[in-house]
Formats: sequence, structure tokens, C-alpha cells
Amino acid sequence: CHGPDQQNRKAGLRLDTPEGAAKVVKGESVDATKLYKRITHANPDKRMPPADANFSKVLTAKEIDILKQWLTGGAKYARHWAFEKPFQAKLPDVADPEWQRPIDRFIVARLQKEGLKPNPRVDRATLLRRVTLDLTGLPPTPQEIDAFLKDKSTDAYEKAVDRLLQSPRYGERMTLFWMDLARYGDSSVYHADGNRDMWGWRDGVIRSFNENQPFDQFTIEQLAGDLIPNATVAQKVASGFNRNHATTDEGGVIPEEFRVDYVVDRVKTVSNTWLALSMECSQCHDHKYDPLSQREYYQFYAFFNSTKDGGMQTRGGNSAPVVTVPDMEALANLNRVKAVRQLAENEFAKYRAAWQPGKEFADWLAKQNSKAAPLSLSPGFAVHLAPQDKTSVLVASNGQIAIAPAPLVEAKRPQGAGVKFDGKTGLAFGKAFEFDTAQPFTFAVWVQIPPKGGGGPILSSMDKDEGFQFSIDDFKPTIWIKNGTSLKVTGKAKLTPGAWHHLVFSGDGKKSAAGVRIHVDGKHIDTQTIEDRLGDAPGFARRKPLHLAEVVGGAKFNGSLDAVAFFRGQFTDEQILLAGGDLVARLLARPERSNRDTILVDHYLRTADARHAQLLKTFSQSIDAERGLKAGTTNVMVMEDLPQMRPTYILNRGQYDQPLKDKQVQPGVPANLPPLPKDAPANRLGMARWLVQPDHPLTARVAVNRFWQLLFGEGLVRTSEDFGLQGEMPSHSELLDWLAVDFATSGWDVKRAMKQIVTSSTYCQESRLTPKVREADPQNRLLARAPRLRLQAEFIRDNFLFVSGLLVDKVGGKSVKPYQPDGLWTELSMGGPGWVADKGDKLYRRSMYTYWKRSVPHPSMMTFDAPTREKCSGYRARTNTPLQALVTLNDPQFVEAARAFAQRIVKKGGAGPRERIQFAYMHALGRPASEKEVGLIEKLLVSQRGRFDADPKKADALLKVGESPRDPLIPAVEHAAWTVVASTIMNLDEFLVKN
Repeated sequence: CHGPDQQNRKAGLRLDTPEGAAKVVKGESVDATKLYKRITHANPDKRMPPADANFSKVLTAKEIDILKQWLTGGAKYARHWAFEKPFQAKLPDVADPEWQRPIDRFIVARLQKEGLKPNPRVDRATLLRRVTLDLTGLPPTPQEIDAFLKDKSTDAYEKAVDRLLQSPRYGERMTLFWMDLARYGDSSVYHADGNRDMWGWRDGVIRSFNENQPFDQFTIEQLAGDLIPNATVAQKVASGFNRNHATTDEGGVIPEEFRVDYVVDRVKTVSNTWLALSMECSQCHDHKYDPLSQREYYQFYAFFNSTKDGGMQTRGGNSAPVVTVPDMEALANLNRVKAVRQLAENEFAKYRAAWQPGKEFADWLAKQNSKAAPLSLSPGFAVHLAPQDKTSVLVASNGQIAIAPAPLVEAKRPQGAGVKFDGKTGLAFGKAFEFDTAQPFTFAVWVQIPPKGGGGPILSSMDKDEGFQFSIDDFKPTIWIKNGTSLKVTGKAKLTPGAWHHLVFSGDGKKSAAGVRIHVDGKHIDTQTIEDRLGDAPGFARRKPLHLAEVVGGAKFNGSLDAVAFFRGQFTDEQILLAGGDLVARLLARPERSNRDTILVDHYLRTADARHAQLLKTFSQSIDAERGLKAGTTNVMVMEDLPQMRPTYILNRGQYDQPLKDKQVQPGVPANLPPLPKDAPANRLGMARWLVQPDHPLTARVAVNRFWQLLFGEGLVRTSEDFGLQGEMPSHSELLDWLAVDFATSGWDVKRAMKQIVTSSTYCQESRLTPKVREADPQNRLLARAPRLRLQAEFIRDNFLFVSGLLVDKVGGKSVKPYQPDGLWTELSMGGPGWVADKGDKLYRRSMYTYWKRSVPHPSMMTFDAPTREKCSGYRARTNTPLQALVTLNDPQFVEAARAFAQRIVKKGGAGPRERIQFAYMHALGRPASEKEVGLIEKLLVSQRGRFDADPKKADALLKVGESPRDPLIPAVEHAAWTVVASTIMNLDEFLVKN
């Protein structure tokens, strides 16, 4: 009622400033002040707060007494603590020699004031498990525990912490919380929620944390890496922080509406992440609680209002501006793989060149003739145009090519062959052709362009805004696919006029220009992307007639065509050579052989010659390996500003289409915070530098509070996303300030800050809860004990995989798709392909690499409170529900992990049940099992053996869950019984909770 919002302020009285408050605190006595009179007035109509206030706030007697004491003491007024510069208070005096670190002094001093004592130090094995989970997200191995327990040096624990901070897993663990803040996902959220590739940004964050990049530099690069002079690729990629937001590709949207929405999202994300302020509340009016006006909101908004990305984003891929990010590991191996491929190619070519038909070939040919066996080629259809004849022959529709006088492949393309078109006529096949861009394809054709120019459409189903077309444009081979939006790629190399060329267009089915390849005469050529905005709908050109050498109602081809062929599947380079006849011509051409003989010879070599088959396999594998390394790149959406800044106006009630043209604003920061540095540009780079300048009151406080939250479950300020007047006061304000100043003056050293916390006695306490502490501090705000926290969603799955031995410990890379219920995407998302689980190692990557479709996040993660990441999330709720038990007991990933752990127990745990139980406990819980626990588990094992003995089919069904192979030498009943034991141990509270 008396805050910063001038439109709703009552009686013209403002109490959130010293000047305003001075009007009600003056008087000869406390009782004479307006403040005290109104909060104690006998008349309910005059008492403050008013009885009919919406928030129904009533001051208690204790609160009135606090205000009276304040008035008695002179009513000294200070700004809200978060807007004052932090300072390091004198460390409290503490007698206990174990509690002399700065953190511990503040904690113990507060506990003593409340009449409490801290818990004793936890046992060493539990402490190592706790800190390993906190710094890496994974548990320690028995070998690590054993080495730590044997190390009796005074700095043994500190050395263990240093080892964990150097682990690549540390960077993964820290990146996970940053992904929540950055609203990271693998999809665009709005409308069809199509795919995007931002994993290159995520991997850059992992590197930053592992390399311990100073947090001030990290901040500058995340917010304005693209604006740094001579910015590196890594710095530009870092700016992708603000391209992780939700975007739309819906055709009916108003682009400006969503462009404004993206800017609004960036203001919210940046202010929540670095300032812990709800600046978004000022979009439509002055903030009702914090000193943030609507004008100041749009001044901050102006920093983000001139970026190049538009409101309408591409469908099924990244939108400009983007940068290409190489896979450094792949590139490092590329030369080696190239050499292997060259050697394999030479061996293969040498064998084919030297091959001569002999008795084996004659016997095989006689056998083939007697069977009249068809030749098998890739599924698809082929059209052969007889020389000087416009007759089209459908040779195959299901991949089977019979030996016929109209071959698919010819050894040589003689001059004059093919069908000549004059730019006036074309051929229509008179039937529909379904071309699904979500599936790989290959289109091959021989073409000849007249010396004076020509070309045009070769094969087309283009009709208005839908269809596909393969053409020659300005002597350049071009592929064009449309479905409302469009994909168009053209070759950079021009065809030679008058010469015959074999063209192959192919795509990998991923609906982006990156997967389109063009070959001329068997060689891959560089391409130029004209458009890369292809829609999600499959089946382009469905029910549309197929036209050769013309576009319906449009252009015609000028030149000659022959051997037109379309295949389902993207050919390898070697297959492309074969499809054009080049390889056969170069290695097997003999004047006396006919085209028919050429096909037969090649089929013989591929199917009946063992040496040829092995050489071909090696060659093909080397090509795939080289292509895989070359494809080890991604592009990442990044920030980039327009050459000239957009004008920014206050928007009436925040409406995108109601700019108040008389209220233009310039980029700026809230007046209640320090001004921009004098030398800082008025752009994102200047704003980022402002955040980390020495006198900024919020950035360092917010950062160390988040680090504390990672380790204790809650920050010293519980509302880590809101340090404003609606947030909670710090539980230990002097400690928060001390840590903030220390963090900034230490060079913004994140690893140092994390180490400082985990080596404190406060962190190393037992988690045991005594009755006295339960009564005095049930929420553990005073920290008289270590917290007991259920592991977060990703860590639960990761721990199952790690203990089972299934975890694939690879850092970074493209997001993966582990198991999830079939049909979930189809049921809950709008069109597009469904979830297809990956195979092999990709099933067992860390959970932070799971493909994150934000309209349908992975269900097991959501069950354990992971955010959808549609918006910036600074705090995860922690719930305990029966659904969580159903996940860890029944989800295929968790059942498979139990099965794999059981196999590990049986094979490596010893000969007898007792030894195996101890092995299981050490690996899962980091401690030996007690005699009572051993007895209980033995009883469970016996009962499960009996159960599966009575019904072996149940054992077989259990052991079939998951893709990982099982050791068939382990009897099924024994393996199944131990699987139940393993699942039981991994479902213990002790396994799922950090204690």
C-alpha cells in the first residue's frame, strides 16, 4: 500500500524509503508517532494494516513490540540488505579448535546464541560418500573409500576434495544446475516443439567449470561472448545462454509478438540468475515491492532488444544466428581415419582391377541362369529411358531388379544416349509418389546440358508450396523441398556444358541442410545453403504426380537425361560410384562385355566372392568412420546484435503492439543499484561487466548462495531466486556477506568457493537429528546438523547405472534417448516423429545428456522433480511420492541396472552369499553390511530362489529387460534371485538419499 508502485500507492505515503518513512516516525515519544498510533489504534477502521486489506495481514503483539523497540532506538532506517554492498564482518570468537574456519565461526556463534551445539563429525566413509555425491553426482568406489580410510595424514580429506574437483564429473555436476537456470532443452517448446541442437553450448559450460574459468569472465561470456572484441568460437558459443529460450515455428503467429516475448524471457532469466530479483514484475507496471520501476525495466530490456534472431523460428532445427562447433576429439582423429580409409580404398580397387573371371564365376553364372534369380538392390524404384526414346519403364518398385535389357547401372555413358528435351515438353508418370523427408533417400541421374546453356527441373512434384524438385540452375545441381517452409541447397561447382555428368542427390532424413549431399561424377562437392527452414510434416509430395523434365504448370528441362533412379536410403560414397557406373567402368570395363555382364560381375563379387566381400566391408566401414568424424560438428544458436540498435519504448501494460512513442528509453540499469562502469558500452557487454564490478551488491551474493544451496539443499537465503523484499532474510547474513566478498576478491574462483564449503566442519557434521534440535530448528536453518537430502532426478538414475557397471562415462556430445514408454511423444506432442530409443552405449550415458523435449520431458526425471526447463529454474522442489518407488522398482532402466548389478555381484562378489552381500553393500552404500542385514538379505535370496524355481518363466522375463547382454553361464534362477536382491539394496533409503 505504501511501496514503490506510484499508481497504487495509498495516501501519497511511501514507506520503503528513508524520506517517506521519516513522515511517520517523528514524535515527542513513541506513542506520539503516527506509525505507532496507527498500528495500535482502537478503531478497526483506522488501524493499520486495514482489516479489509486483500492480504488480510494482522500485526501480532510481538511484531508491534519489535516496531516499538525500533522507534525507541531512534528509528534508524537502512535500505533492504540486498541492495547494500556486502562487507566482511569481524569473525566471531569460537573456543572449539575444530570450528575455527570462517564458515564455522559464524555457524557456531549463531548456535550458541540459540542454546544449541553442532553435531560431531561424521564417520570418514560416510563423509567421502557425501562429498563425492555432492561434487560429482556419483558415489565413490570401494577402492576410493579404502584408499581414503588408509590415508592417516591430516590433509587426507582435503586431498580427496582436490581429486574430486579435478574430475571431469565435477564439470558435469556443476553444469546441471546451470542448465536449469539457462532453461536448456533439445526442443523449441511452442507449437510442434521441434528439435534444436544446443548441446555444443552445454559442452562449453562443462569445459568452463572443469577448467575453473573465473565466474566474472564466465558471466561476461554467457551474456555477451559475441560482443567481446575478436571473440573466439567458444566465446560466441557461450552467448547461447540467451538462445535457450522457448521459440515458436507456428505459421500463424505474429513474429513481433514472439520476438518481444523472447526479450521478456531474457530479462527474467538474467535478473533471476545473476540478481535474484523478480524484475519481470515490472513489465506492465512499477514493481509493487522492490524499487524497480517500469521505466527501469524497459531500460534493462533495451540491452536485449536489438538481437538478430526473429520471432518466427525455423521448424526442425536451429535458427540464425548460429556458429559451427567442431567436435575436437573427432577432428584430432580425422587424419588417422583418412589414412585408414585411403589404404582400404586402394586395397579394394587393386583387387577389383586385378580380378579375372574364372571357373568359380562360370559355375556361379550357370547356377544363376538356371535359377533366374533376381538381383537385389536398395528399396526404391528406377526409371530407365531407352536411347532416343521417350518411353519410360518402371523397372522396380520393391527393390528387386530382374535381369532385363533395361539395366539400372551402365558401365559407360556414351555420347548421344538418353532422352533429349527441348525445354518445351516433359514426362508425367501419371501416379502419385510419396517422398518422406524424415527418411533417408538417394536420387541419381545422368545429365547433359547444351553448350549454350540449359538445365531446369529434372524430377519434380512441386505444386505451390509443397513438393520436391531436383534441378540444374545456372549449371549448378540444386535440391529444393517445400512444405510451407523450405529447404534449398545448391552445389558450388558448375557442370561442364556439353559433357555427360552423373548427379546424385541424397539426404539423411533429418530435415536439415546439414544432411543433404550432392555428388558429381562420384565426387562429393561443396554446397551452399539457400534456405534451411523445413517443416516437420512427413510425406512431402504425397498424392502428387511425379513429373520428369518439367514442373507442373511451369518450367521445362533443356538438355538430355538418362538412367533416372530414386532409392530409399542414403548411399555411401562407394555405392554412389557404383550407381553411376564409374567404379565399374574404371575397374572392370572390357570392350567385349555388355552392360548386363557388368551388373552380373558386380553382383557376383558382392555376394559370392569372400575376399571381395571382406575388402568391401573394410572399405565401407572406413568411409563411415571418416564421415562420422566429419559429421562430428554441430551448430549452436548464439546472440548477435543488429548493426543499428532498435529503438526501445515502454510498452503500455507490456503489450507488444502498444509502444508509447513518447516514452523512448535507452539501455540502462536500475537506479537502486550501482551505475554502469564509466567505460562500459551501453550494450550487453557493458551490462555483463556491470554485474561483476567490485561494488555490485548482488552478483557475488547470489552466486555463493547457489553454491551453498547445491551442498545443503537450501541457500543461506532460502528464496535463492528472490533477494527482494518478498524473499526471505538470510539465515546467516554476516556469513553470506563474508563469503560473497571472499569469492569476488579471490578472483571469482568457483572451485575454491566449493572447497571452502565442503571442508568446513559445518558440512562435515553428522546428519543425526536430536529431539532438542528437532524442536528448536526443525527445518535446519541454523545448521546444527548436516542435511539429509534425496538425490536429484538425474543422480538417482546415474547412481543405478554407475553401481551396476552400465554407466558410459563419456563427457559431452549429442543428446541421447534412453528408454521411455512407447507412444508418449505421439500421445502428448503435436505431430512429428515419436521417441525412438537409442541402442548400445547411448542408453547408458549420464542423465544430463538425455534428450530434453520440453513439452514432454523424460517421465522418470519429472517424477523426481526435474523442471521442464520452459523457463529459468533456480530451485528444484523435493517431493516424496509412491510414483517414485514405482519408477525405481519397475522402470526398464532401473530393472536392467539391477540385473547388471546382480551379474556383477555373482561374478565378482565371491563364492558364497555372505561375501556377495558384503560386495553389494560396499559398492552400493559404501559400507559393509551388518550381521542383521546379511541375515535379512539371505532370507530374501532364498525366498526368491524358491519363487523363480517354481516359475522359471518369471526368471526369463525378468532377465530379458534391457538391451545389455547377460552372461548365459549364470543360471537364470540364480541371476533372477540376485536381481531382486540388487534392486532391494538400490531401493534402500540410504542409497537414494545423501546423508
